Amino acid sequence: MKHVFLDTDVIMDFLTKRAPFAYSAMKLMEYGQRKSLRLSVSSLSISHAHYLIGRLENKSKAREKIKLLLELVEVLPVQQSTIRKATYSKFKDFEDAIQNFCAEENDTLILITRNVKDYQQSNLAIQTPVEFLSKFES
Repeated sequence: MKHVFLDTDVIMDFLTKRAPFAYSAMKLMEYGQRKSLRLSVSSLSISHAHYLIGRLENKSKAREKIKLLLELVEVLPVQQSTIRKATYSKFKDFEDAIQNFCAEENDTLILITRNVKDYQQSNLAIQTPVEFLSKFES
């Protein structure tokens, strides 16, 4: 089973049904639910998603959406080593660096994000949801 790491933007697309990106995020989650894909996110993404949804909607809805998400993904820890690598990396965005090294430290080879340009320093295969799905489904 292919193991992929989902960036926070993909999680938010799914949880908020953000058009026009929600469809591909929902397809990824569907494959995860069917156990055709192993989907992982960082603990940082869970925290960010809860905070953002709480601001967009309310904290109660945020909690319910996180419960739904936990049924579909594996949450990977952000360790001190993850933060250290991010701190000393050449990534421009610190959060992206954390996501990248969290994926790397957990033997994930593919990171799915809509912000491919933010991961130019990565050693992982960086793909948009659409790119990934087109290869995966063919």
